[in-house]
Amino acid sequence: MSELQQDKDFQWTGEEVECASGIHWGILEQANGIVAILVNSPGGVLTGKQLRVMAEIIGEEGVIKYTRRMASLLLIPKEKVGIALEQLQAVGLRIANLHKSVRNIAACPGKGFSPNSRGDTLGLAKALDEAFYGTILPWDFKIGISGCPRNCTGVQCNDLGLMAEPRGKYSLWIGGSESGMNPKHGTLVRKGISREQVIPVVQRILETYAAGAEEFGAELGEGAKVRLYHVLEKTGFERFKQAIEEVLNNPSVQA
Repeated sequence: MSELQQDKDFQWTGEEVECASGIHWGILEQANGIVAILVNSPGGVLTGKQLRVMAEIIGEEGVIKYTRRMASLLLIPKEKVGIALEQLQAVGLRIANLHKSVRNIAACPGKGFSPNSRGDTLGLAKALDEAFYGTILPWDFKIGISGCPRNCTGVQCNDLGLMAEPRGKYSLWIGGSESGMNPKHGTLVRKGISREQVIPVVQRILETYAAGAEEFGAELGEGAKVRLYHVLEKTGFERFKQAIEEVLNNPSVQA
């Protein structure tokens, strides 16, 4: 199985975004000519300084829209995009991915904020973002994290969903979809996954997804927007379950 590759580099030409790997970055001209900049913010968390800079970018009459993926959408004239990117980078903000990579990670407030939460969510969202931001994939990959069974982020409706359990463990679902005319729930793979095991498990899922999309590329169609659930329909659930169990049974992956 080939290793995952990352590409965090893109170029704004003044008219469009160029990226050698084909990742679609969140800078997109709208129908009215205004450019939307999608800001990466795992779990929807931003500092006061970052919010202030975003407000400065759009000006008093500008607009910020928050998406259901908990990312911030800045709407600005095209001629301001270049300087806006520099301002965002200066306060530690990155552009979110639209397609062919991991999308902005959605997470509820989690333990320490919600009285119902059973575990960490925001810290895990940040750790997953650091590990997989800019990972080159066949198409969108959406991750949702909930701290309790109230399930504010709808973990079953993501490509990969994690729900906190007591004592620092997580339950894992894969293969869901929240968008389109045929949304679907993912399948529960495993309960009792430790925090230390989450990133190795997610990495193996992404590797298996990418390998399956390549293996069944001809059947899925050239240029197809291949999500994880498409690959699961071809490979079967057991291939992914076995890959995950291999990671969990590896003594070098701390439980």
